[in-house]
Amino acid sequence: MNAKRPRQSRTLPVRHALAVAGLFMLAACGRSETDRESDAAANAANPAGLSPGRGGLSRVVADSVNAAFAAVAADESRAAEVGRDVLLAGGNATDAAVAMYFAMAVTLPSAASLGASGACIVHDDKTKAAEAFVFPPIAATGSVAGQPFTVPSGVRAITLMHVRHGQLRWEATLAPAERLARFGVPVSRALARDLRSAGGALGDRDAQRIFGAMAEGGTLIQPELAGTLGAIRQRGGADFFQGQLARTMSEQLGGALSVDALRAAVPQASAPMTESYGMRRRVYVAPAPAAGTSALAGFKGQAPSGPMPTDSGGFAGLAAVDGKAGAAACALSMGQTFGSRAVVPGMGVMLGAPSPQAGSVSPVVIANPGNGEFSFVGAGGGAATAAQATGYVAYSTIERDQPLAGVLASRGGQGGWVNAIACPSGLRGSGASCRAAMDPAGAGLALVAR
Repeated sequence: MNAKRPRQSRTLPVRHALAVAGLFMLAACGRSETDRESDAAANAANPAGLSPGRGGLSRVVADSVNAAFAAVAADESRAAEVGRDVLLAGGNATDAAVAMYFAMAVTLPSAASLGASGACIVHDDKTKAAEAFVFPPIAATGSVAGQPFTVPSGVRAITLMHVRHGQLRWEATLAPAERLARFGVPVSRALARDLRSAGGALGDRDAQRIFGAMAEGGTLIQPELAGTLGAIRQRGGADFFQGQLARTMSEQLGGALSVDALRAAVPQASAPMTESYGMRRRVYVAPAPAAGTSALAGFKGQAPSGPMPTDSGGFAGLAAVDGKAGAAACALSMGQTFGSRAVVPGMGVMLGAPSPQAGSVSPVVIANPGNGEFSFVGAGGGAATAAQATGYVAYSTIERDQPLAGVLASRGGQGGWVNAIACPSGLRGSGASCRAAMDPAGAGLALVAR
C-alpha cells in the first residue's frame, strides 16, 4: 500500500528548495548534543519548519493577485503553516492535507489525534473526479483507564489517500509533524481552549503527564508520539495497523485492542455522495456512515441550530487546494474533547471515544467534473453540526454569491466553525476571485501559499 514513488526531477526556485530541505530536518541517532541544542533552538523560533522569510505570519484572509492560487485552511494554526509549506515545496493538495492531518495529531490531539475517526474527500485535477475516504468510529472491545475507546483507523485511510492521490514522497509529508513532536511546539490558542475546557477530565496518567501542566504559549514536547510518527515515516502507514506498531499498541493496551481488530478496521474508499448543482457543477460530501446528508441539508439553505462552540468539542477540519485545481478536505472527530482522555502508553496516541455523535462529520467539495475546476472546499469543527455548517457556508458563498469572509463573520460560528477555500469563478477561469478564510469564531488559520 505504501510503495515508494520515484523521485521526480524538477527545478525549484530557491525558496521552494529551502522549503523542501526544511521538511527533512529530523532528529537522528548519533548527533552531538550541540547539534541537538541547535535544532531545538531553531524549532523554538520556527516551530513549523517554515522557509526563510515566512515566520511570524498573522491570521489572514488572503487572495491571489498575480500568482497561481494555492491555499490551506485548518482549525489549528501551526498545522496550516505546515500545509502551506508542503504546497510551496511542490506538493499537491492531497500532500498538504496529509501533512496537516499528521501535524494536527501533534498540535491539536484534543480534536484530531491519530486515534480520531473522520472522512476526507479528494478532488483529483487529473481524473476530474472525486473520491471519499471514510474511517468511521468503531468501538474497541476493551477499555483503557476504565474508558471505552475507538479503533484507530485514520492512519490507514490517510495512507491510502496519499497512495492514490499524493505527489510528494511519503516521508516528506510526515517529517514536519515528527519534528514538531520531537522538539516541541508552542501550545496554540486552539489547544489551550480545549485544555481549559476538558483538561481536568484527563484521568489517564500518561495524558496528565503530557498535557496536565500545559497552557497557551507553553512548549509541548511529545517524544513518544515523535517515535510513533518516525516509525510511520520510515516503515509506512501499514505498520500502524498490521506491523510492529500495531503489535506494540496491542501490547501496551493490555489486550484491550487486538492486532486483528486493527487489521479489520478497513476505511471505506468510494465515490462521494453527490448532488448536481447548476448546469455543470456537483456537490461532493461524505457517504454514510458519515454525515454527508447533513452537509447537503446545509447546502440547501438549512442553517444549523445551536450556539457558537466554546471549544472544539472533539471535532476539527482542514482543507487544501493547489495551483492545478486539485483539492482535498478532511473532517475529524474524537467523539468528545480529548476523546477517551487516555493515551497509548509509550506511543503518545490519544484515543478517540465512541460517542453517539462521533461519526457526524463531512467535508464539502464543489467542483465541475467536466473541466476539473473546483469552486468550494471546506470542513468544520467545534460541534457535531459542523458538517451542516460547512454546507451552509458553501450555499451562502456559491449559491448566494456572498464573500466567503463575510459569510463566516456573519454566522458567528453558530453550529460549528468552518474553515474554507472558495473560487466562485474557478481557479483557471479567474484565480483572482479565489479566497481562503478561517472562521473568526474559531482559532484556526487560512494561508495562501506564495
